[in-house]
Amino acid sequence: MKYRITGFLLVLFIVAGLFAEETTSKRILTVEDAVALAMDENVSVQRQALALDLLKEKSLYSWNSVSPSMNVSGSYNQSLGQNDSSSWSVSGSVNVSLTPALYTSIKNARLNYENGQLSFEQTKRTVEVNVRKLFLNLLLSKQSLELQKKNLETARQRYNSNREKFSRGQLSELDLLNSQYNYESLKPAVESAEINYENSLLSFKIFLGLPEEAEIELKGNLNDYVTKKEISFEYNIEEIPSIITLERQLEVAKINLLAARFSAYGPSFSAGYTYSQSGRSNVNGTQESNSLNFSVRLPLDGLLPWSTSSVNIDSIKTNVKDLELQLKNEKANTKLNIETSLKKIKQAQSQLELLESNVTLAQKTYNVTLTAYNHGSKDYLTLQNASVSLLNAQLGLEQQRYNLISAVLDLENTLGLEFGELGK
Repeated sequence: MKYRITGFLLVLFIVAGLFAEETTSKRILTVEDAVALAMDENVSVQRQALALDLLKEKSLYSWNSVSPSMNVSGSYNQSLGQNDSSSWSVSGSVNVSLTPALYTSIKNARLNYENGQLSFEQTKRTVEVNVRKLFLNLLLSKQSLELQKKNLETARQRYNSNREKFSRGQLSELDLLNSQYNYESLKPAVESAEINYENSLLSFKIFLGLPEEAEIELKGNLNDYVTKKEISFEYNIEEIPSIITLERQLEVAKINLLAARFSAYGPSFSAGYTYSQSGRSNVNGTQESNSLNFSVRLPLDGLLPWSTSSVNIDSIKTNVKDLELQLKNEKANTKLNIETSLKKIKQAQSQLELLESNVTLAQKTYNVTLTAYNHGSKDYLTLQNASVSLLNAQLGLEQQRYNLISAVLDLENTLGLEFGELGK
């Protein structure tokens, strides 16, 4: 019995250990994994999906203004006293109305649903480009942190080496103090970089919809996403997302103008049928009635230029003209922005090649200076300057990689292309 209990407890211990290992294991994410998570868990995407479902339902039943309105009513009365009597009645009616606004109502609901679909896609694209930039920015922060940690470790090793040289009388006290100060002064920068990275990582998890305690690790480095090939493409200005959005807004405004004109000038028709039946306890038989009615309404307020209807029509006309001007201006600005972005990308690619050469040169300079320092032909300050130059060159290269990738993402977002297409 004792062995059975011990074996059972051992099994529980092993299972608990496996469960703890599973729950605390890190989740390795690529940028595509992060985008997929955001599409499922991001609050903005979920809210836009709910709004789209509502617009779809409104579009589906936009004809309901011509649906007949029906009602049934009944009553019963009982008199109290010497001459007891009772009476009852039942009635029902069906009414239908038809206005020219039916067409604009259906058209407007369909356009709103299409605009909702467009807004949903734009929300997803905005979330995706933000996820990609946040992911890449974290890679930049991580790489910068690793470079600074490496530089700190090199400074620590140099300080320890100098202490040994000083104890043997091979190094001046001034060089020893300089190496100690250099080592100690690098610690706050590394600690600050670690804190910034952890805070950015926490914000990224919240944006993805992950719990704060989730352990994630980002896979890849900035160089994996850099495109060095010449970027060239053809585009149709009418297919640019920002242009499509304004064109849809203009179309909605024109439908609203038509609806306002229908409301001001268009006749409306209504028809109804009513049936009722009543009876009394002291009267034989029942009474029935049937009635059918038709009516036509023709508004005349629209003929008066100072009326509310006329002013409303003029206001919508102004809005239509304003949207037409916005559309014209957006087309011109979009063309200019695309050309400017393309030039910036080409310039960034050229600068990237220059910075890569600069890192190579800085590394060689540091290696030569280190060799000379070890042989006593260079002082510590010269070595320190070479180390700082190398670190700055490496950090500058990583920053330029991020800038280039971000510029390409922005251009793809403007063009409405699949992200990563320009880098293929």
